[in-house]
Amino acid sequence: MELTGRLGAVSLAELLQWPGRDRRSGALVVRTSRREKRVFFSHGEIVGCQSGDPSESLGQHLLLNGYVSRERLLDALALCRSTGARLGTTLVDLGVLSPEAALAALRAHVEERVCDLFLWEHGVFYFEQDLPDPSVLLSVPLDPVSVAMEGSRWSDEEARIREVLVHDGVVLRRARKPDGGTASPLEKRVVAALERAHRLDELYAQVHGSPFRFLESVYALLVRGAVDIDRLDEAGDHSSEIRMFDLLLEQAASEEVLFSARHLSLPLEWLNRFFPLWVESEEEDAEPIGAEEAAFYRRMDGSRSLSDLVLDDPSRRQERMDLVLLELQKGRLALLPRPLPEIKALGSGVKNPWLRRFMG
Repeated sequence: MELTGRLGAVSLAELLQWPGRDRRSGALVVRTSRREKRVFFSHGEIVGCQSGDPSESLGQHLLLNGYVSRERLLDALALCRSTGARLGTTLVDLGVLSPEAALAALRAHVEERVCDLFLWEHGVFYFEQDLPDPSVLLSVPLDPVSVAMEGSRWSDEEARIREVLVHDGVVLRRARKPDGGTASPLEKRVVAALERAHRLDELYAQVHGSPFRFLESVYALLVRGAVDIDRLDEAGDHSSEIRMFDLLLEQAASEEVLFSARHLSLPLEWLNRFFPLWVESEEEDAEPIGAEEAAFYRRMDGSRSLSDLVLDDPSRRQERMDLVLLELQKGRLALLPRPLPEIKALGSGVKNPWLRRFMG
């Protein structure tokens, strides 16, 4: 059975439990035009999660959850660069973390990365029979059912928080009265960043880390009265997509980042100048395609650029990008450097070396 499709058509909880039915090993790949994650399974259990997002690095997780100070983290990262060792191993060797604490932090880090997927509104997914080096995987797997339950809680809780923090244009400021509660390391970082009023997206750009944990901390500070809402700006075009932390953290993330020769991940906006040509599946057991999706696919006839196809209706941009991703993954989409009518008009002679090279 092929596992491929769009988020929303199948619940993420069901996707996480699918490999367990046949005790499959491999990677569940979930991606958008800007992000990609790989959830690794061994015999149906979760043993790892990789992300192309540097803000989801292990170093960020350790720093924001109080496992390590910034100074000790930077020392460890510098050592990682010189020795090539992984961050968790280096912190244990330096005596900063015990082996037990390092394992617990790594398991929590993997769980958070997977739970973050429950907050993705768009994207496509597929399953690959692919596992990285065993040394980067958890020695004690995570139960997919438990992770799915936690991810569902994240989704419900985020919806509740967004009733107050309605969008990223909410402007926050420190309250005048001191925080009477016991602040977590992440909450302390949020308060420290509020030396002046900040929009929510600007504040996140300074704090980093899991977007959900950030929202959760801001909401907790609001409830305790440690932070106030100053005003509500327009949502605008600001994005809470992750930005770089600093050079060392970026280098630390590179030990897990997916931008390798094998797992190249590109923003589809880079491909806007190409002209997609869709090849309709003739397989008897091909999955049915809805009339609206089929109409969009047939417009990919090589005469229109990807930009024209996706952006002619801005309200459906992300949905159409998901469809493009899905067809690329299935190998049913060709990207032409020029419109197909132009290529055909050149004929098959010396004026068209491209056609001679690829079509004979």
